[in-house]
Amino acid sequence: MYKIVLSPRAQKELLKLERPIRQSVDRALLKLQENSFVTNFKFLKDKRLADFRIRVGNYRILYDIYKNDNVIYILRIGHRKDIYR
Repeated sequence: MYKIVLSPRAQKELLKLERPIRQSVDRALLKLQENSFVTNFKFLKDKRLADFRIRVGNYRILYDIYKNDNVIYILRIGHRKDIYR
């Protein structure tokens, strides 16, 4: 099982979300913690942002996995229209 660590930016972005969306993101993070390769993950081509992303409705979670430390580091959480900027 992996440990989920949120970046300071991801923490701010999570707190800004409306409650139902935040709950969906929380559920997605719990699934991600149990299985680091959930079914809706995707490798990102632009590695400057992150290595992976998962979809939660119209929102995206960008993250990196550090297998040696068993850590999933959440870099960004946001709406799909803004997350890649």
